[in-house]
Amino acid sequence: MVRIFKHYIPLSLIISGVLEAFACYLSVPLARYLNSYDSNIHFFNYTSLIFMLVVIFSMSAAGLYNRHLRENFKEVIFRIIFVLILVFFIMSFLFYLYPILFTARTSFVYALIITGMMLFLSRTLLYLTIEHDYFKQRVIVFGAGKKASHIKEIRRKSDKRNIKIIGFIAVEDEQCLVDKNNLINTPNGLLNYVVEHHIDEVIVALDKNDIKVPVDELLECKVNGIVVLDILTFFERQTGRIKLGTLSPTNLIFSDGFVQRRFDQFIKRCFDIIASILLLLVTWPIMIVTALAILMESHFKGSVFYKQKRVGLFDENFEVIKFRSMGMDAEKDGAQWAQEVDPRVTKVGNIIRKYRIDELPQLFNVLMGNMSFVGPRPERPEFVKELSQAIEYYDIRHYIKPGITGWAQICYPYGATQYDTRNKLEYDLYYMKNYSIFLDIMILLQTIQVVLWRQGAR
Repeated sequence: MVRIFKHYIPLSLIISGVLEAFACYLSVPLARYLNSYDSNIHFFNYTSLIFMLVVIFSMSAAGLYNRHLRENFKEVIFRIIFVLILVFFIMSFLFYLYPILFTARTSFVYALIITGMMLFLSRTLLYLTIEHDYFKQRVIVFGAGKKASHIKEIRRKSDKRNIKIIGFIAVEDEQCLVDKNNLINTPNGLLNYVVEHHIDEVIVALDKNDIKVPVDELLECKVNGIVVLDILTFFERQTGRIKLGTLSPTNLIFSDGFVQRRFDQFIKRCFDIIASILLLLVTWPIMIVTALAILMESHFKGSVFYKQKRVGLFDENFEVIKFRSMGMDAEKDGAQWAQEVDPRVTKVGNIIRKYRIDELPQLFNVLMGNMSFVGPRPERPEFVKELSQAIEYYDIRHYIKPGITGWAQICYPYGATQYDTRNKLEYDLYYMKNYSIFLDIMILLQTIQVVLWRQGAR
């Protein structure tokens, strides 16, 4: 894992991205070279640069740079084909707007073919090598109690792809909660064991603060190039979430995150305003068609929009604006969680929910300052009161503005239970701790994937 702007990114994805960007850039001059009718051959030109950026954008939109992508190799190939089609239409549109970028049609087709071959080759190599033990960090865990046992809860293949847990070291005065077959002994000292077994990392996972930590041995490992991490940082790096079971108040106060500087807030607000205006300019035809469809389905009765109280920044209530996707009497019996197959949803509502069109009016909430583009999803006051009592640290998510999309929305499937809310809170805390504009842009790009592949819509 490599930490860029406070966000952890798998090294394999960084290498793939760099190689694919380089290959895409070279595909245009190479295509022109292959096309004997196109004599305008320059290795450094704007067309190559724009073509590369469009391909990388399309790859991101297709989820191919998503660390949690779990599709098989056939699905990856399907997404690469989708990327090539998307690039064809975007570049054709840019050629029309900016003739200076235009390249011969034959050269353009060659460039797409070369790009497709390069992407296929890159993803094949990644697919064949990513699971090999040679590319995994060998890890031992100092501790075998409750916190250490949380490691077995890492179920996502993508979260444990780059590590191999060698074993756990049991500690006195701590109940052993891991499989005893996974325990290891270090009779000759921790450093000797680490060197003999080629260990790359030592994870410290102790349940109690008063348990004696072998500072000298851990420091010896660190001095000799072995990475020493606490369990909280380990989970944060591997899963993109802050594990509540390993979190303590001191972690929140003394960590290097959870900082909202005024400059960061100013940049985020400017980003929200500009992005909202641009998106409104692009989506207004869709919004008009949606409004007409809702009116026609309801025989021109009732409202097109649906306003609902939600809890925002510093527990202040505000009205979120959405396209109405349910019948007029959907909540005659009071507030209810959304269901997987919700009988209250209309036919038009079912369609606009699948493609997140019902969320578009929230752009006005962003312009008004009630919401941000990216942040924890706002919840209803009735549910917030219940969840705050049931889930520790839940209220912390109200220290930043809620968002239309968020890290939890792209990392976790839709859920409407306390268990799901607890898991989503762990992702929200990760976002709050490691906030940056870079992370916001990443989330927005991956949101496109969620919309296109209709993941988690309800």
